[in-house]
Amino acid sequence: METHPDFDIPWCIDLLRSDIEVVEVPTREMQNPPSSEVSNSMFLHTLYTPSAIRAQINFKRPTREPDAITLYEYCYLLSIGSGVDGKRGRAHGGFNALILDQMTGTIAAQVGGGTAPATATMTVDYKAPIDTPSVILCRGWPVEKSGRKVWVKASVEDGAGRVLAVAKALFVSARQESKI
Repeated sequence: METHPDFDIPWCIDLLRSDIEVVEVPTREMQNPPSSEVSNSMFLHTLYTPSAIRAQINFKRPTREPDAITLYEYCYLLSIGSGVDGKRGRAHGGFNALILDQMTGTIAAQVGGGTAPATATMTVDYKAPIDTPSVILCRGWPVEKSGRKVWVKASVEDGAGRVLAVAKALFVSARQESKI
């Protein structure tokens, strides 16, 4: 797997070359093709810059979370710069929530049948600041599905495995239009 130079650090190399199955999923250029109903312009035009989210690798791997309802968890490996700072050298708390919402929404869409669900509620617990610049790992896994509702958990971690923020979110898919 060809990676950005920011990921040429020991913990990233170990993560991406580990013995567990790591399956790369499409990168940001392919996340929302022109025909998609989701524009994702917040990421594509605002955050994917040399000073904000400098590089990203998306992958899934077997989960070890006991409350997961799928065999895999989804992961984003992100290199972030000072363009996401709230305070010099620290990512804005809203950035943490945005990344967690993006992760949980991606999973809810996968589990819910591929449609873009809406965030109904999300609780974020901030554990420690995200230093910038840095490389972080965001992981997420679904914990419950009932009809159009999907509950998802996610975390943001640093290279030492320290949890920086966690979230639990509820997503609701749109009702299917009846065809008469």
